[in-house]
Amino acid sequence: MELKPIPDSSQVVIDTGVARLGNLLLWVPEGACTDRGLAGAYPVGTWAEREGVLHESISGPAVFGPGNVNKVDENTLECCNIQFPAEGPVSWKSRVRVDGDTVHFDIRLTNAGQSRLAKAGTPICMRFLDGSWWSDEGTFVASGGRPASLAELGRDGGQKNDFQAYLLVGQSFGNVFYREYWGFSRHRLDGGPMVSECREAGMCVGIESESAYFLHSNRGNPCTDVMLAFGDLEPGSTASATGRVWVKAGSAADFL
Repeated sequence: MELKPIPDSSQVVIDTGVARLGNLLLWVPEGACTDRGLAGAYPVGTWAEREGVLHESISGPAVFGPGNVNKVDENTLECCNIQFPAEGPVSWKSRVRVDGDTVHFDIRLTNAGQSRLAKAGTPICMRFLDGSWWSDEGTFVASGGRPASLAELGRDGGQKNDFQAYLLVGQSFGNVFYREYWGFSRHRLDGGPMVSECREAGMCVGIESESAYFLHSNRGNPCTDVMLAFGDLEPGSTASATGRVWVKAGSAADFL
């Protein structure tokens, strides 16, 4: 696999080298949030390569870039007609590297403000750029001690749109945007990856992290995502979280 950074963004294209799968767009991260509000969205940065590893640092105004998040007032933001508190400031450093069939990513998130950030998180989005093969029926997670497809779990939380989030067992996340717009499924995940199976290619694409609040997916613009968990951040403190995307031969059952 090969990484192709996109200028002026926190996005990287993953060239899978498999024509039937197509390429993947990895957003590291899509922004920063807390259990309560939002600290950054659609960040604007510059990737630098050092010894085969992509590095990016985001801080200050760069944590917010062009997009559908609007400022209502000094303390309030709005997206998709949902208002929530403005958090921050924060900064972070991201790294992405390829190791065989796996793309590893890690983020060091810093609370650059004067207030505690409760349940800080960064959403990592992996979008299927050639996703005509992708489906809810072919995407699987571990839930209730067994593999289950997203079609089986359903999308009955939130606004009942194409979005859905799935909390891991033992986790909670009170952010109003994720609760009302994405919606949390009534089903909990046991952990592990979200695996999308391309039967025509005999291959799977997975995304996972041992440090996550929840996994989420949008079927209208096919993506499988993970909300990295950093825990509570006191002013001036820094925490790290890691994850990975992989492309492997086999079926979803092999990896769950």
